[in-house]
Amino acid sequence: MMTKLVTGLTLAVLFAIAAPLLYLRLFQVNIPRMTRRFHFPENLLYSTRFPIILRAFLSGNNRVIRPFLRLQKVRASLESEDPFYKGFAYEGTGMGFGAKASLWPGRGRRFERYIRELDPLYLYQYYVGLGWWLHIRYRYRFGGYRKWMETLDPRYAHIVFDGVGFRAALFESQEDPSVHLQFEKFPLDCRRVCLQGYGRGLWFVSQFNLEAAVAAIEQLPASYRQDTYSGLGLAVAYSLFDRIPFGIESQARVPSGYRASYCQGMAFGWEARKLQSEGFWYEQLESFTDEYAKCAERYVDWVREAEVLMKHRAEDFGSYYTRWMDQMRMLLKQRGTPQDGSEKEACC
Repeated sequence: MMTKLVTGLTLAVLFAIAAPLLYLRLFQVNIPRMTRRFHFPENLLYSTRFPIILRAFLSGNNRVIRPFLRLQKVRASLESEDPFYKGFAYEGTGMGFGAKASLWPGRGRRFERYIRELDPLYLYQYYVGLGWWLHIRYRYRFGGYRKWMETLDPRYAHIVFDGVGFRAALFESQEDPSVHLQFEKFPLDCRRVCLQGYGRGLWFVSQFNLEAAVAAIEQLPASYRQDTYSGLGLAVAYSLFDRIPFGIESQARVPSGYRASYCQGMAFGWEARKLQSEGFWYEQLESFTDEYAKCAERYVDWVREAEVLMKHRAEDFGSYYTRWMDQMRMLLKQRGTPQDGSEKEACC
C-alpha cells in the first residue's frame, strides 16, 4: 500500500512538472514554416521587409516561451536586434508572456510584472503581442478576454484588441472577407481597437500597397472605416519609419473624410517609435529635411498633449485608449484646417 502511495505521489509530481513544460512547448513557433505561409513577390519592399518583421516577432515569442525565464538574458538578446526591427521582437515577447502568464493565478498581473521587468518602454507592443495569443486561445469569445482585462492595467488593456484585429486580417481576411464582422461580438471600445488592428493587418495583406489597402477599407461598412484607417496610418508610420516623407505625403491619397483618423494612427506609430528609443528616433529624423522632421515631432507632441487633455475629463479607464484616439483626431481637425488662407499648421 505504501509503495503504491509513493508511486502515485511520484507520478503526480512528475505530471505537475511535465504538464507546464509540454504546454509551453505547444507555443514554440517554427519560424521557417510560418514564413512559408506567405508569398513574397520579387522587387517589392514588402518582400524584403516583412519576412524580417515576422522573424523578429516570432523570435521574440520563442525567447520567452521557456520553462525558466531569465529576463536580463532575454533583454540582452533583444537589444542585439537591428534597431529598426527591435520593436517587433519586443512585440513578440508579449505573445510569449501571455502563454507563460496563463499558467499562474492572476494571469494579467503576472503579465504586467514580466513586461515591466523586461523594458517598460515597449508598453504598446507587449499588449499587441498579448492580443495575438489571446486570439489564438479565445478567438472571438469575449468571456475569455474579460478574465484577462480584470487584472491588466485598465488604461492600456484594450490595446490587446489591436493584436486580435491584426491577426484576423493577416490570417483570415483573404479566405473570409467578412471576418471583421466577428468583432461585433466584442463591446464597442474593444471592437474599435480591433478595427485599428485590422487596418494595420490590411497594410501587410496589401503588401505595402497603399491604394490596395484603401480599396479594401472602402469595402468595409462605413461605421468601421475611421478606426480601420487609423490602423493603416499606424502601420505605415511604424513599418516605414525610415520613410517618413512617404507617410506624410500619403495622406493626400486617403479619402478626405478619413484623413484625421489616418493621421492619428501615424502619430501613434511615431510616438511608439520615439518612446521605445529616442536615440534611434533622432538618428532617423536627421536623414530627412527639417520640414518632414518637424512634422513628425509635432505629431508626437500632439499625441502627448491629447493624453493630457483627455485626463482633464472624468476618468473612465474602460475607454481610456479609444478616448485618446478621439482626442487626437479632434486636435488634428482643429489644427489641420487652414484659417484665413494661411498655411496650415498640421500636415493633414
